[in-house]
Amino acid sequence: MSNEYPDLTELPDDWRRAFAWVERELGGRVCNLQRQGRWRPAYFFDLDRDGELLPLYFRGDRGHAEGERVAGVLDHEANIYRVLEASGLPVPHVYGLCRDPDGIVMDRCPGSFNLATVADERERRQILDHYIELLVQMHAVDPAAFEARGLQRLEGERALALGDFDQWVEQYRSAKRRPEPMLEFAIQWVYRNVPTGRREVTFVSADSGQFLFEDGRVTALLDMETGYLGDPLADLGGLLCRDLGEPLGELAPAFRRYGELSGREVDLDVVRFHGVRFNLCTPLAMAHFEAGAQPGIDYAMYRAWSIVWGRATLAGIAELLRVELPEIAPCQERPTLRTPAHDSLVHMLGELRDQVADDEALFYERDRAYRLAQYLRRVELLGPELDRVQREELGKILGHPVHDLVAANEELERQVLEAGPERDVELLRYFHRQTLREHELHRPALFDYVDRTLQPIE
Repeated sequence: MSNEYPDLTELPDDWRRAFAWVERELGGRVCNLQRQGRWRPAYFFDLDRDGELLPLYFRGDRGHAEGERVAGVLDHEANIYRVLEASGLPVPHVYGLCRDPDGIVMDRCPGSFNLATVADERERRQILDHYIELLVQMHAVDPAAFEARGLQRLEGERALALGDFDQWVEQYRSAKRRPEPMLEFAIQWVYRNVPTGRREVTFVSADSGQFLFEDGRVTALLDMETGYLGDPLADLGGLLCRDLGEPLGELAPAFRRYGELSGREVDLDVVRFHGVRFNLCTPLAMAHFEAGAQPGIDYAMYRAWSIVWGRATLAGIAELLRVELPEIAPCQERPTLRTPAHDSLVHMLGELRDQVADDEALFYERDRAYRLAQYLRRVELLGPELDRVQREELGKILGHPVHDLVAANEELERQVLEAGPERDVELLRYFHRQTLREHELHRPALFDYVDRTLQPIE
């Protein structure tokens, strides 16, 4: 296939500047552009250097999604890649950082992602085993090499257990727009149940389990933007988080393998705690997007993440408390006179989306609207009944009839902030039931996350 050389002047201003910078700084001519269809601005492309093509990836700044949690997050990630590459680990080579717009230019590595796409179970286990081997190697890199690149070593057992959790909570609280009683309950639980006795410090990727693979081997470790120096078992807890989006297979054998190769004791309750802590970070980061409309936000996706990872947070707390979680009664759709309008909108947006199935970026943009319409149709069919059940349950918790759910959530949040551990089970079970109801409301727009929850480890 012949190379396609775009007219950079026809690109949006930010991407015109980005690729002009690439050509100027790296030398060569940009060709074969393909925008990645996702929430992060990113492009796959080749750089033609006198007839030799260099496959590259422009990883843009997430901007609104990152907030103020980490200053200079792209520099932070690039420095981590540099240390890991120098240590012999398979990561993309960083060619440079663009400042206008912000982005990392790095290798486009070979391979696929998401182990759930591998049909052969033996091959899946083989790839996961190789990832665990690389994780052990990564944890063996001298933390001083990362400190020389600006990472700060955490000191004290509380800091090692919490990692960067305080930063996520601070970002959530600074952007908070409405009462969030479930999130406040989970935050209080994490702070009250910090594991003790953690002392070892290594580099941890935190959002672990992100890698490319090919022919039964990992070809590249990816997405290091949340990496820090902390408790190595945090990366095992991170796998419990990654498994929700990209199923990894059975993790208990992988954890045993990690212990064998690293010589570390793998305390599963510590792993579970890190899973709770890190799973909670997703709904914390999504809360203010869900609470108010903002241009450019993929509401359906962000809401899906919040529901699935919030549910997993509660499941992790239940595992650590050794309590059973309740289920809810099946939800029955109740059509109204307005239902045909919702049906028509869903059908129309689905047709518009399918017309551009071959264009990844445009398909993603139209799919955002389609999923949001599916969600709103479901709210019209189920919302009134589920709101009635929620008012009834809240009335039992608050001790009086509930008519206004907004006011009731404000009152519940005040109770959560004042409550001690004696109310943990009561509140946990209520929030789990409510999360299941939200899961049912959002079911048609949950992408591939339908019915996914925390993988139990024994």
